[in-house]
Amino acid sequence: MIEFPGTEQDVRQLERFLNATESLPMDSALEDMRAKALAHAERLSNAVNIGFAGEFGAGKSSLANMLAGADILPTGPQHLKLPLVIVAYADAPETTVGWWDKEPKTYSGIVLEKAAEDKPDFISVGLNTPALREISLFDLPGSGALDETYKPTLDLLRFVDCAIWCTNGTNAWRETERHLWAQVPQELRDNSLLAVTHTDLPHVRDALDRVLARLNKEKTGLFNAVVPIGTPVAVKAMAQEPEPDFDLWENCGGQNLAEKVLEAASARRMHDLNAARKDIAELFQPFLDTLAGPEPEPETESPSVQAALGSALPPLNNPILEDWLAAIASIYEDLRESSDIEPAAFLQSCQEIVEDFAERLEQGGEIDPDADWIPGEFEKATDLLLLLQFESGDAPLRDAISILAQLSDNLAWAGSTVATEQSKTGT
Repeated sequence: MIEFPGTEQDVRQLERFLNATESLPMDSALEDMRAKALAHAERLSNAVNIGFAGEFGAGKSSLANMLAGADILPTGPQHLKLPLVIVAYADAPETTVGWWDKEPKTYSGIVLEKAAEDKPDFISVGLNTPALREISLFDLPGSGALDETYKPTLDLLRFVDCAIWCTNGTNAWRETERHLWAQVPQELRDNSLLAVTHTDLPHVRDALDRVLARLNKEKTGLFNAVVPIGTPVAVKAMAQEPEPDFDLWENCGGQNLAEKVLEAASARRMHDLNAARKDIAELFQPFLDTLAGPEPEPETESPSVQAALGSALPPLNNPILEDWLAAIASIYEDLRESSDIEPAAFLQSCQEIVEDFAERLEQGGEIDPDADWIPGEFEKATDLLLLLQFESGDAPLRDAISILAQLSDNLAWAGSTVATEQSKTGT
């Protein structure tokens, strides 16, 4: 079983950076970092796009139907001409018609004929299929190299992360196909498959070994793998009752194709994850560390949360800061009495105090007017502390301490426009 890489923790780290920097003064360097973080978060939050392309009659729509587990895309010679069709996850079946230059509209259920009447640039079909949470299928219009139809195929391939080029096994991998595929970017070719279709036909099956030997020699630099598939047989195998005919599924190439597609999708996801983690380690986290100020001097033993919290407190210099530090000190006193720190209780206490001060700052009058961005920082910190309660390990505790320290620095900088102020937090 191929494990699809998880991304939730990495997306949370990216969102933490974006939230923490949203209200900071912008310069070109920070704008570039935020753009990178947003691009990483969006890519990791979306499914990996698998594109199906090929010349007319190559069987790409049948193959997409097989992997989607639903007979929704029209196959074979038919009058219904469709643009790009995307098969993606949805809670309930739906059909969305879209255009590049105006708002889309959505119909309930799978209604491709009705959608085609709107003459859209693309159609999205939503299915409640668990596998579609991780991958989405792009069925590109059929193409030919002797007319202009291959140009839209090249344009649409830029939207996919992995590609499956379907070649008809009766005359596999013609020169016209090579002509089109040679124009595809190398990065996509390195993560693509050549699917040899119609291998269930007797004359194709009889010559298959010779055809595969030729294609495997020619695939270098063009495809990651060559995969034969008898799609009608694979569909029949999975439709057997009371359970699929797994031997037939494997013998017709269905199992091998499904594994190769998942391998390609997983490789792309891991590539994206590694790129995001590199920027988190080298750009985003170091920047957040500068916001939190210098870290405490290392001790002979790992510092406790209490010690780190104590070292993060700046000196008193205004009334609201005094109340803030008194509130944090109350958490510190509670924790000192226990040798075992409950992370969830600590984080919840931090969240409640930050929320109290966010409400107090919204009332106005206690900080310098030039520091009107500080209430927003407290509101964002409340959300971050809530998210940290869903994480495990020591990292959320360290992050919480950094958040408190940054908020303390903000209040110390803001000063106070009131000479004396009674505590309003009740702490």
